[in-house]
Amino acid sequence: MDNHRTFFIFLIIALLVYASLNYYLYRRAVQSASPVNFWAWVLRIVVMVGFLSFPLGRALGPDGPLGSILIWMGGFWLAVLAYGVMIALLADLVRLIDLLTGWLPGWITADRQLSGRAVFAGSLVLIVMLITGGFIRSLYLATPEYNVELEGLSPDIEEYRIVAFSDCHLGAMVGERRLKRLLEQVEYQSPDLVLIVGDLIDESTEKLSWMVEPLSGIEARDGVYAVTGNHEFYNGLKGFEDLMRKTGIRLLRNEAVRIDDALVLAGLDDQTGGGSFHLKPLPITKALKDAGADLPVILMHHTPARIDEAVHAGVDLMLCGHVHGGQLWPIKYIPEAIYGVKTGMSRVDGMYFYLTSGAGTWGAPVRVGATPEIVTFILRKKGLKVD
Repeated sequence: MDNHRTFFIFLIIALLVYASLNYYLYRRAVQSASPVNFWAWVLRIVVMVGFLSFPLGRALGPDGPLGSILIWMGGFWLAVLAYGVMIALLADLVRLIDLLTGWLPGWITADRQLSGRAVFAGSLVLIVMLITGGFIRSLYLATPEYNVELEGLSPDIEEYRIVAFSDCHLGAMVGERRLKRLLEQVEYQSPDLVLIVGDLIDESTEKLSWMVEPLSGIEARDGVYAVTGNHEFYNGLKGFEDLMRKTGIRLLRNEAVRIDDALVLAGLDDQTGGGSFHLKPLPITKALKDAGADLPVILMHHTPARIDEAVHAGVDLMLCGHVHGGQLWPIKYIPEAIYGVKTGMSRVDGMYFYLTSGAGTWGAPVRVGATPEIVTFILRKKGLKVD
């Protein structure tokens, strides 16, 4: 099956699921609010506009004002849809338990229309509060720092500062101003090395020429390196490679380099994106074979997978992204269950593992319970005393 046919099938399935969720939300909203006449039409129009805005906006693209407006409207609608469906499912569960046990008090069940409208109004207020707070939260980056003690680091290096970020999703929603503000934060950390852990873009690179100037200006003594994320594959890998060459950022594709006799840096093609294009993953040991085994090894891989393989290959610090910390709580528990790791720093059989929540957003321009971040790792020789 060729890539175009695979993508077409995926698109059809995604649209069917999206339409089904919208219809479910609409039916539950009607059942709860019991709108009549004018308000019934208002509800239909709101749901229909919300439903159509995201796919139409993506089809039109962000170049014109209509496409840009629809993308933003659709993005916020995705957050409304997510929380609306969660609340509706919870309400259905409560009703099912009441049907089986009759546990709801009589003052609630006596006037079900009034109770339904109260639930609808309360849900609407809650969703507006979550989305407003989540949008504001998405604009402000946290800058956590972690001390990482490595056995193989030279004692001549008192500290080595790596600044990493991922999942910017530059495009219609995360634009040039947001990028410049992020890079100001990066440079404020005085990095020796800057790492971009995939999903830098969210549009075709033909629409992202404005990225070149700010990304070219990143100052780090030992340079800037990046790896592919799934969105680099989806939006045109060749165009992304050309864009990286223009910025001077070194794109690592299943390869490793020595960084100033301080460490070995390896980068793998993203498993999720590469798998969509039937690319066979390269064993990590092969990616590392020409870099030497005398220095600490830092590995970038966008999707939090192949972790055990990295441990067995002797990786000291592995950096991943992709899951956005769930972006909308409580969705975070789904990728945690799928990949078996939590956002933040952890140790896996002695290897440092960091799963970043990312710097941008995808779909909904909202973050609830998932703070955006750029991360600084301060590498030191294990056991070295610092005055």
